[in-house]
Amino acid sequence: MSPRTRKIPRGDRLGALAVAFGSFRSEARFSIMWHDPEDRLQKAIERFEEADFETAWRMLRGLERKGVESPRLELYLGHCHLEFDRPEAAVRRYRRAARLGPRRGEPWVGLGLAFGRLGRLRKACSALRRAVRLSPELEEAHCQLVHCHVLLGEMDRALAVARRVEALDPTCPHVHRHLAIGHFLAARYVESLASWRRVEARDPDHADAATGIGRCLARLRRGTEARASFQRALVRDPSDVGARLGLGDLAADDRKFEDAVEHYRAAVAIDPVDPDPRERLAEALLDAGHPAAALESLADSPAAAEHTGTADSALSVPSVTTAALEARALRALGRRSTGLARLRGLASSAPSSAEAWCVLGEYLLEEGHARAAIAPLRRAHRLDSSAPTAARLLARALGRAGRRKEAVSTVASASRRHPRDPQVHLDVAAALLARERPAAAERALLRGLSWNPDGADLWAALAEIAITGGRVPEARGRLRAALRRDRRHPRALSLLVTWLVDAGQWTRAAHAARAAARVVEDRDPAVRLLGLALLRLGRPREAMAPLRRYVLAAPEDAQGYELLADALEGSGDHDGALAQRRLAAAVTRAA
Repeated sequence: MSPRTRKIPRGDRLGALAVAFGSFRSEARFSIMWHDPEDRLQKAIERFEEADFETAWRMLRGLERKGVESPRLELYLGHCHLEFDRPEAAVRRYRRAARLGPRRGEPWVGLGLAFGRLGRLRKACSALRRAVRLSPELEEAHCQLVHCHVLLGEMDRALAVARRVEALDPTCPHVHRHLAIGHFLAARYVESLASWRRVEARDPDHADAATGIGRCLARLRRGTEARASFQRALVRDPSDVGARLGLGDLAADDRKFEDAVEHYRAAVAIDPVDPDPRERLAEALLDAGHPAAALESLADSPAAAEHTGTADSALSVPSVTTAALEARALRALGRRSTGLARLRGLASSAPSSAEAWCVLGEYLLEEGHARAAIAPLRRAHRLDSSAPTAARLLARALGRAGRRKEAVSTVASASRRHPRDPQVHLDVAAALLARERPAAAERALLRGLSWNPDGADLWAALAEIAITGGRVPEARGRLRAALRRDRRHPRALSLLVTWLVDAGQWTRAAHAARAAARVVEDRDPAVRLLGLALLRLGRPREAMAPLRRYVLAAPEDAQGYELLADALEGSGDHDGALAQRRLAAAVTRAA
């Protein structure tokens, strides 16, 4: 996930509270305070339940204009406001319903829904707790309280309330869906998968179950099962955007960027308004080496069409994520200054956005301007100190600017605030290694491991320190621990290949390098070592493919040309081998 943290789809983000809360339908019967022989209020409610919201609204407002005063009337007017995306007005209606029906929990559920739409999760929790106290038999109140605690990251409280929901209705799938989302957001993918399985057991036709299971399996590196789950979701609903995005993510993880582009294009065609599929499409096009197409796909978005600026205008950027992708595409096209101007314009137009300043600082850092990146990253960190990304990038900029002690202090402080984030602990270790303190770096990684015992990244980093220190048995155990948790972990596989090559175990090195070559970048040393292992095993023709891939990605490495020359010579192409040796000599002289 980050790193390029791939974006979670719309139904599973923190904003999903609005979607889930919008599904509430109260069936409670309040005492009617006026004589209604034609049962007009009930007819209006029936229209609402049939999703004819405009007609229900007109009927309810007509009753109100006639002087009717009823808690049910106010309740359903609040529901209509929510359906029309007017949560502030819904709050007022629900409060009137609560005053008219002080002993009922339904108006407080409505208040929780409206506060959730407004992003005021603490007030939503408070309203839902009041609803639970007034109507403890109201399952919907308990269920939405679970969702509130999940979105606030309070999983222990969410689990406690979920037990009450199960006691009220053991067949309810929704509470397990909320728990599945919470576990997923907390990176507890095994628990999330178990919750999705419970959703599927209670409702085999649940719209989100197959996609949710696929996402968890993908994060657990069980790609074949994840792909099957996404395909099953598409068979059930060909317009399932989440399943299309999941298949695209699997293809991108396997570095099959052209396949990923096709899946993302299909997702964009299904939902052209949602920016998430379009941004993933642009990122896949960039990874596939098509920056012009990526820029064009972002320019075609409905959000971009609302802006009146030119293609080079910073004000035409519709969102921070889109701005970052556009800047990356412009840099790939050689228009670095235009990309920088785009991000500077974004930051100046949204000075209170920590994300905008963070993206600007990251761009400067990637461009090699570490000193210039410090100011925007420090500002992003001040604006939102609760997010670890700005602190990590700031520490990286400080370290590259030579201020290593300050870098260690910054990222160490972030690790204390976010102990469950493994990337922060990795950055602490990297900063300490830059200060030549390997023992302190190892302690930092072990401290991170105490919070994240299943963190494959942490195990791989510990293995690397052990290899550097010559502690081979300890390194072997740590590599095994990393690969047990993620058998396709790129860094762990690359380290395993290096260790096997150093040990002269060429057959095992070739097998490990072949597995690593599927998940690492083309310029990773594991790709070159695959060619070396195949050469040592007397298979020069097989060695040519990975070595060609390596020299194209890392043209500055003379050793890659030398090995490719050996492979060509072993295959009988002496002229090609001579040309590669000349290239190796030229690279060596240039270095």
